[in-house]
Parts: sequence; C-alpha cells; structure tokens
Amino acid sequence: MNKKVLYINIYIILAFAVGFLLSCKKDKVEPPIDVGYDYYPNKVGNYIIYQVDSIVYDDFTGTVDTFAYQLKELIESDFIDNQERNTQRIERYNKANDTLPWILKDVWYANRTNTTAEKVEENVRYIKLIFPVKLRQEWNGNTFNFFEPEIYKYSDLYKSFDANSLHFDSTITVIQKEELNLILDDYAIEIFAKNVGLVYKKYRHLEKLPDGTINKGLDLTYTIQSFGH
Repeated sequence: MNKKVLYINIYIILAFAVGFLLSCKKDKVEPPIDVGYDYYPNKVGNYIIYQVDSIVYDDFTGTVDTFAYQLKELIESDFIDNQERNTQRIERYNKANDTLPWILKDVWYANRTNTTAEKVEENVRYIKLIFPVKLRQEWNGNTFNFFEPEIYKYSDLYKSFDANSLHFDSTITVIQKEELNLILDDYAIEIFAKNVGLVYKKYRHLEKLPDGTINKGLDLTYTIQSFGH
C-alpha cells in the first residue's frame, strides 16, 4: 500500500469517527431544568386542609385571645383573566372542628406565570415565588399592590419538612419579614412542598413595651393537616 492510499484511508477513518461522535452528541437529550413550578401546583381539584392557630393581643381591652380552626383551600376552577393568563379560583372553607360542616369563607385567586407565582388574598395581589428558584434570591412581594415594598427572599431550599405525621422530601422556604428589636417582633415565612404547595405559614407582628411586654399584635400559624385531589 503506497503512502497516498494510506493517507486516504486514515482520512476516511477520522472523518467517520468525527461524524459518529457528533451524531452521538446531537442525539444526547439534556434533562429539563427544574425551575420550581412544582412547588406551586395549580391543578383544578387540588386541596389542602390546614390547622390554623392564632393569638390576638388587644391593647384596647388588655386581653389575649386564642383561636383555633380548620381551613380548607380548594382550587375549584380556572379561567383566563383580562391579561390572557390562566387563573385559578381558590375557594376557602373553614370550620371549628371535625364534627361541623365546611362553610365557604371567601374566594381567592392565583396565577402561575413563567417567572412568578402570584396569589390574590382579600383583593391584594402578592408575588409568593419567583422562578427559577435560587438560594438567597430576593424580590418585592408587594410589586402589584399598594403596600410599601416588602423584600422576600429564598432561604432553606430542597429541605425535608414534617408536620402532623406528614413528611415532605423537598420544600423551599420564603422569608417575607424578619425584624426583631426591643419594641417590635415582625416575622413571616411560608414553606412550600414539591407537588403540594403551601404546607406551613407563620405570621407574627407583635408590638412591645420597653420592658418587653407584648402590647398588641397577632401571632398566626398555618400547619398542613392533609391534602389531595
């Protein structure tokens, strides 16, 4: 075999090898990026039942009252809003204990866009999550309402969480408020579980006297009891 033929054969082999490698690379399917949509499910029929506990400090009467009840949030239907967005109608029911029937309390709404998860609570729209989910990422939760800017941020990501004998493998935590000083305890967080939604909420706004005594405020907790479809 002369050198010319040898070089031609080597060239053919190399060309075939390169073509094969490029073909393999082209056929390789990259896994989809998980931006976090599963932490805010929006399927009609989904529901979550919470145990709600609250403590109310009344500075006018000087009393401290505690309340406990069950709350059910049901995605009853969806529709297209005036911005051409898919919108969920969330019916909210409550009852004092297991022996009583559910009573419709009010209706909220939710939107999950490519970049945000929004909820309209008592006609006030909040940005609950932003996508993609990233640790320590911040945003203004009050962007679409008339309140002062409130900076939300992601804290613990993809951590397990347990509540009322329920175990969730992956949750994300959003810190909404975090201010503590001699006269104010202002704290709010929400925890969302993958494929479930909101599983825990703490809202605490307590105004204190100089000696540390609580003067007025509210301490509110939502804890998931059950969920389904």
